[in-house]
Amino acid sequence: MEQKRFEVEITFRQTVRYGVDAKDRKVAERMAVERWHAGEEGTTLSIDCSEVIAVAAAESPTEDKQCRDCEAAFRYLRDRELVIEMLDADAFNPTVHDAVSADDVASHLGWKRRDDPTLADTARAARALDRLCHEHRVVCFTRPRVRASERGEVRLYCTPQHLERLTSLLMDDPELSAAGV
Repeated sequence: MEQKRFEVEITFRQTVRYGVDAKDRKVAERMAVERWHAGEEGTTLSIDCSEVIAVAAAESPTEDKQCRDCEAAFRYLRDRELVIEMLDADAFNPTVHDAVSADDVASHLGWKRRDDPTLADTARAARALDRLCHEHRVVCFTRPRVRASERGEVRLYCTPQHLERLTSLLMDDPELSAAGV
């Protein structure tokens, strides 16, 4: 029997401990959560203290399907950037994002997971975007997550042309250049 290639995603919850000096339990808990949100390392307990939440396996997509996904993701990024450039007079409007995450791309393209069609297929979008980065058609950078309940960083993607445009706008703005932004 011929072997097939699968992508397996394991979602797990891991226990991390922090040593905190505080006046009471509630303050200690709040301080530990703040440290966790900031991404500060604590003591990770041994692997047997991790709890597997879900395991999902799917056959790896064919080369042809991956190429189609790359083209769809690239087309979405470029079309989105063209709309932003045409419609937005203020490139630094806080409602306009300079780049998008793999989750955004999957949501906008309607890519759903086979095991749970209510969830966006972020892995599929990330695979396509990372391949586009490797081909130098898209650039990627990380930014700290901004929501209070999230920690760590999120990978964001845009085309090199869009990044260049944003950079030139930044350099042309005397207030932002003076502030060292």
